[in-house]
Amino acid sequence: RRVHGREDGMLRAMKRCLADFPTEARELCWSESVPYFDILPPPLEFYREWICPNKPCIIRNAFNHWPALKKWTLSSLRQIMGSKLVSVAVTPNGYADAVYQDWFVMPEERHMPFSAFLDILEKKITSPGVFYVQKQCSNLTEEFPELIGDVEPEIPWMSEALGKKPDAVNFWLGESSAVTSFFHFSPPNFSTQRSL
Repeated sequence: RRVHGREDGMLRAMKRCLADFPTEARELCWSESVPYFDILPPPLEFYREWICPNKPCIIRNAFNHWPALKKWTLSSLRQIMGSKLVSVAVTPNGYADAVYQDWFVMPEERHMPFSAFLDILEKKITSPGVFYVQKQCSNLTEEFPELIGDVEPEIPWMSEALGKKPDAVNFWLGESSAVTSFFHFSPPNFSTQRSL
């Protein structure tokens, strides 16, 4: 955070860490690309080879059986969710929970009807800023329970690999200008993505 035109010690320390990050990442044996899998590895192997060393990977086609893949469109989500109030993050430039220039920025959180959020995404109305449903702490079960039947809120294979059920299950929806920075969660994070 910038304090009256000067950088404080915390910002200087963060800049040093960020400057050292490329070297440290190479030292962790990260490859220059993220590997893809077309079939799920056994849970124990996945835990040993990917979760413990904190290596990212992409598993394709693991959730083709989810109804969400065929069912979810902006139109169908509008029908399902209607004008229910949901939490929406808004930023001027798409950066939320991220370092932008010399600042760590967090989004403004608004509560708005889901249908109004979709109107903004579909450019039916204009509103300054970048809008993104991204609230954490299990927003799928808390704010979007209507969608749970279309996905698996617990992925048994992943629960077996981790030895526990997920702490949170989230639903994120936004436009392409919403920026997600490189991040790491503990416990490990498992994400599925669907382009609408």
